[in-house]
Amino acid sequence: MKDISRADWFRHIEQVLRSKHYTWIAEGLAGAPVDEALVAITADLMHICHRSGLSWEDLAARSQQLCEREEADLRPTSHAA
Repeated sequence: MKDISRADWFRHIEQVLRSKHYTWIAEGLAGAPVDEALVAITADLMHICHRSGLSWEDLAARSQQLCEREEADLRPTSHAA
């Protein structure tokens, strides 16, 4: 992650938690390779969980289930004639 500065991650997380405005978590990652940006975003989410007393593992499992449902909804269904 050479191209992404994480020096202020703590300040960034505190601002996100205080503002309850989570839509800008990915701010400042424009132009970063997708995998590097996702690592930084995931780390931010893990920090938020730690500071909010939430289980990262539980949220990750629930997110996986939601993703699988959403992906399944996108798949074409076959209709037997």
